[in-house]
Amino acid sequence: MSTQFVIFKLGDDVYGADIYNVSEIIFPKEPIKVPNNPDFIEGVIEYRGQMVPVLDLKKRFHLGESSFTGQTRLIIGEVEGILVAFSVDAVTEILRVEKSDLKDVPEMTKIAKEYIKGAAKFEDKIIIILDLARVLTVDERDILGDNQYS
Repeated sequence: MSTQFVIFKLGDDVYGADIYNVSEIIFPKEPIKVPNNPDFIEGVIEYRGQMVPVLDLKKRFHLGESSFTGQTRLIIGEVEGILVAFSVDAVTEILRVEKSDLKDVPEMTKIAKEYIKGAAKFEDKIIIILDLARVLTVDERDILGDNQYS
């Protein structure tokens, strides 16, 4: 059995997210800053009549900052009932991977293992599969879920 992943870049590294966690991929909009948020929350954008927080995955994982230009895209996903726009440097493809080809990731990764579902080898690349639903801690989800963006 196979599953599909949205493949994207953060810096020079390649990552993926389960396509079932993704609602849409959109061109970037400059977020409006909102005070008193974690530093990796860039602000909010209006998306389909709703204010949605923009989470910079590069900042979240201490890999630098996104620029919201060029190939940058926003991956719209849902985390515990909260719509979130995840900023990535580029979305490169949708990839079908056999579940048997997914492997556990060693402890020696740039990103904490709690955010990673596994890794998939595709052609000459190893793709780290992120669990977007776990990118926010319970406290961070509570902050974003307090209707401060409604």
